[in-house]
Amino acid sequence: MSIPRSPEQALARQDGITLMEALVTLALMGILLGLALPSMRAFVIQNRLAAETRLLIAALTLARNEAVKRGRPVLLCRSSNADAADARCSGAVSGDRDGADWGAGWLVLAADDRQVLQRQGALDANTQARASRSTITYHAGGDASGNFTNVVFGHNNEFARTVCIAASGRISLKHDSSEC
Repeated sequence: MSIPRSPEQALARQDGITLMEALVTLALMGILLGLALPSMRAFVIQNRLAAETRLLIAALTLARNEAVKRGRPVLLCRSSNADAADARCSGAVSGDRDGADWGAGWLVLAADDRQVLQRQGALDANTQARASRSTITYHAGGDASGNFTNVVFGHNNEFARTVCIAASGRISLKHDSSEC
């Protein structure tokens, strides 16, 4: 073993990393990744669910505003073929979604001439949006028809969010599946 004679020679000998350093680094990265993935999954699912919930809230707000602006009823209804040219309201089973699942899609329509104001196609296959009604109608005064109703969003029955629609037309959001 020779002793380096100058600092340049000492630096030249320390190129790269050792196999042991590489293995330790990979082990630490594996441990950190293993800890981060479960919380990252929940983060991604909750953000997707929040975005899909906001789509319904935006449609409800549009329906209410258009009803007030037009001075006539506007309805928001579940539709299993919202993306089709001949889209219509439907509470029927579609694919793997039952008739109460708004995840199949929805339409915002002017009630008298059935003019389509907005369409929303099917949500993510793992998202359920359950409601007891298939249609919500807003009147010229901004009030919603019928009794108080809600739409409960969930991702494979976890991470629930509830959109509440009062008879007055007011829309609110709860971050669980509790009653409105």
